[in-house]
Amino acid sequence: MSKGEVIRRFQLACSASLGEMEQAVQQGVAAGEVEDLAALLGLPLARLSCALGIPNSTIRRKARNEEALRLDQGERVLGLQRIVGRVQAMVEKGGDPTGFDAGAWTGRWLLSAQPALGGRLAIEFLGTVTGQQLLDDLLLRNLTGTYA
Repeated sequence: MSKGEVIRRFQLACSASLGEMEQAVQQGVAAGEVEDLAALLGLPLARLSCALGIPNSTIRRKARNEEALRLDQGERVLGLQRIVGRVQAMVEKGGDPTGFDAGAWTGRWLLSAQPALGGRLAIEFLGTVTGQQLLDDLLLRNLTGTYA
């Protein structure tokens, strides 16, 4: 699957209903998705796995055996994919996405201190679904120009 197709899949996940997301979580998320996501974001797998709260050794073992992650782990991976999809959707809504790399931009953003998060790095919020919702909300507020 090309990078553009992957981003499109993430963008569709971004607009999925809660019921559709629940179904995706229940179907299982392949551990290899984390390796692919790390590459897309330009982040070391060890850094991303730590941020997601999934041991690196678990990801590598399950990916090698083509196994799915536990439901809670898969849910966090899907949440990050939705965030990447949100970034792509924002760029498309706001202007010309030609040449824009949503994965690379998101990877840099995750490693940047965010004033709206008290100066913390966005990547620090990936370990919980609530933290990911906070990041998604922050991105949405940036899009609409609403600041709390």
